[in-house]
Amino acid sequence: MPVIAAAGPSAYWYLTRGTGTIALILLTLSVALGVANVRRLRTEQMPRFVLDAVHRNVSLLAMAFLLVHILTSVVDSFAPISLVNAVIPFTGTYRPLWLGLGALGFDLMLAVVITSLLRRRFGYRAWRVTHWAAYASWPVALLHGLGTGSDTKQGWMLVIVAGCVIVMIVAVVARATAGWPHHPVARLGALSAAALVPLGLLVWLPSGPLAAGWAAKAGTPASLLRATSSPTSAGTSGASSGSQSSAPASFTAQASGTVSQAQGNEGTAAVDISLNLSGQQLSNLAIRLHGEPIEGGIQMTSSEVTLGSQSNPSQYSGRVTSLEGTNIGAQVSDAHGHTLNLTAQLNIDPNTGRASGTVQAS
Repeated sequence: MPVIAAAGPSAYWYLTRGTGTIALILLTLSVALGVANVRRLRTEQMPRFVLDAVHRNVSLLAMAFLLVHILTSVVDSFAPISLVNAVIPFTGTYRPLWLGLGALGFDLMLAVVITSLLRRRFGYRAWRVTHWAAYASWPVALLHGLGTGSDTKQGWMLVIVAGCVIVMIVAVVARATAGWPHHPVARLGALSAAALVPLGLLVWLPSGPLAAGWAAKAGTPASLLRATSSPTSAGTSGASSGSQSSAPASFTAQASGTVSQAQGNEGTAAVDISLNLSGQQLSNLAIRLHGEPIEGGIQMTSSEVTLGSQSNPSQYSGRVTSLEGTNIGAQVSDAHGHTLNLTAQLNIDPNTGRASGTVQAS
């Protein structure tokens, strides 16, 4: 019985990441265009009413992507995020501060959009006061993305963040200097904020989201840390006490065991792979794949992986990270944060359910 599956995170996970990044870019453009509109910037090729329309459409597009970002994060089963957590700030259990900032940013943007669409009913003064919330929603959204995003350490994401920060600094400086020297205190405050934001990020990021162990510091539940501990956190727990606190060594071992498949609830299926690793202290490797049954195996939607000794078979736990036929990649970690990346290359007899092959750990 070969194992056939499409592995990796769900489509919702990718949609959440992508739409969140696009929403930040569009929010940046929306605020920058709002500043340009305030300054009455226009040319013969682009009169003011065109700039108004572009600004309005970019803002609505940002809200559309943000709604998809929220809905996919709620629907995705990876993190315990409810619709209430996504709308009411600081009510969740998953990275509560950073998720709460995202909810706060959404509420601010929603207030701006509603008052803009109903501007005639609210009146100019109420609309203008509420519209200033757009400036506050941007840093709140930026901190939310950096604090909760799984791509924060990626070079391309840092380039996008840097670009958004530069655009916003230019926009704020342009807005603060327009009409100088009227209201000098407010203008100097805005200019100071424009200087402090990039400096604050340069100080905070290396010890925050870019540092090892950020997932735990940010408030990720322990159950998710055990299942998805990142490679960067593996080397941070050498000072942990206990008899098993030292980092494990890499190894390559011959593996043998069994594979079985059973029907689950509502037409789902589960494949259990139980392996013994020859000559290793961590000799018990168990892999369970959940998904929809297909010919010859399943289409994987979730997984659990445990690795340990005879006396402690669940010393390491995690999930499958790649799956191509009978070649399986997984990542597991122990209670001290040590992480192992596993690669299993298996041969499976479809008649007997016996499995054999090699398992590499690094």
